[in-house]
Amino acid sequence: MINTIYDIAFLIALALIFARIFGYLFTKIKFPAVIGEIFAGLLLAIIGMIFLKGQIISVFGLTLTLPHLDVLSSEFDFLAEIGILFLMFISGLSTNLDQLKTMGKPSLFVAIGGIIGPFILGYGAAILFGFTINDSLIIGLMLIATSVGITVRSLMDIQMLNSNAGTTILGGAVIDDVLGIILLSFIIGTDPILSLFIKITMFFILFLYIGLRIIDPILGFGEKINLPKAFLSISLAIFLLYSFFADRFGISGIIGAFFAGIIISHSIKSRKIIDDVQTIGYGFFVPLFFIWIGVKLFSGIQNDFDSFFSIGIFAIIIVIIGIIGKIIGCGIGAKSTGLSNRESLQIGVGMIPRMELALIIVSTAISRKFLSSTTIENQFLAITVILTVVTTLITPILIKKAF
Repeated sequence: MINTIYDIAFLIALALIFARIFGYLFTKIKFPAVIGEIFAGLLLAIIGMIFLKGQIISVFGLTLTLPHLDVLSSEFDFLAEIGILFLMFISGLSTNLDQLKTMGKPSLFVAIGGIIGPFILGYGAAILFGFTINDSLIIGLMLIATSVGITVRSLMDIQMLNSNAGTTILGGAVIDDVLGIILLSFIIGTDPILSLFIKITMFFILFLYIGLRIIDPILGFGEKINLPKAFLSISLAIFLLYSFFADRFGISGIIGAFFAGIIISHSIKSRKIIDDVQTIGYGFFVPLFFIWIGVKLFSGIQNDFDSFFSIGIFAIIIVIIGIIGKIIGCGIGAKSTGLSNRESLQIGVGMIPRMELALIIVSTAISRKFLSSTTIENQFLAITVILTVVTTLITPILIKKAF
């Protein structure tokens, strides 16, 4: 645990400074800033987990207590998770709802292609390597999960979020996550499938369809309150409530944040808050999220160092399948709806990243004792971390080239 509020403040200050310095340096060598921020997280993890642990030292007769840089603290986790919510909220605010509706069919086909391709390839590879059916199912499930946060940031950096490909990626990733959660429930039995389907349907009806009709009166109330930034406060409250209820309805909180952004952007009053939200998000929370990714990557490598090497060639094959499966599966889905070859490639590349849902799938399988042995559990965690590392690092580079 972090000792004091001042240790937390020091950690946040260092994280923000590192994020900006390395983000800037990486842009100078023609890499996306987000890669620099993730690298900054790796460096911060090394400093915090090896050097700054609150040690007491003596310098020229003076006794000094070094800062306790607890990069794995629950406080830092909390701020980082708020960061991904802000990123998706900003993404929703920046999304053209009419264009999202227009790209609904391509998004659905992209999501289906992005599930079928990686799942079949991953399941087949695991079976060929002698894993059990249960183990192979988890490999397949782990490969279908898309983490759109990296892609959203990369598309925003090159101002392509509202392109046909960008909008399709967003829609496809939302559908992909929902279908992934349903498949996880069906295969592992985390929740009765009918119950989960009802909850997801209720969320979409209550918080998307109805929300579009009542958002203006709610925001109008915030506008009438004669207090500084009351309108912004109401909007942020809506965003956080949507994240909460999405989580409670069995859907990822980031989907709720994205929908909140879409609904608020539909209001003619939304222009009043976009700059403020971006200032809060990009100035504070979002950089902490990408720093946190780097911290988690280093932590995963450190904790599962032996498993990283014991899994060997299979891990390499799964990473390759994870990349190629998304490019081909999502690309075919996009192409089948009439999008160009270039747009189909862009969409396939944008759907590559894996992170939170992949980790949730493997962690759930472990907690449910679904896998065949403890050794397999450790190896699958290692594979997930490797997949996360590789796809997180290469996606911004590939997006920059594809667009």
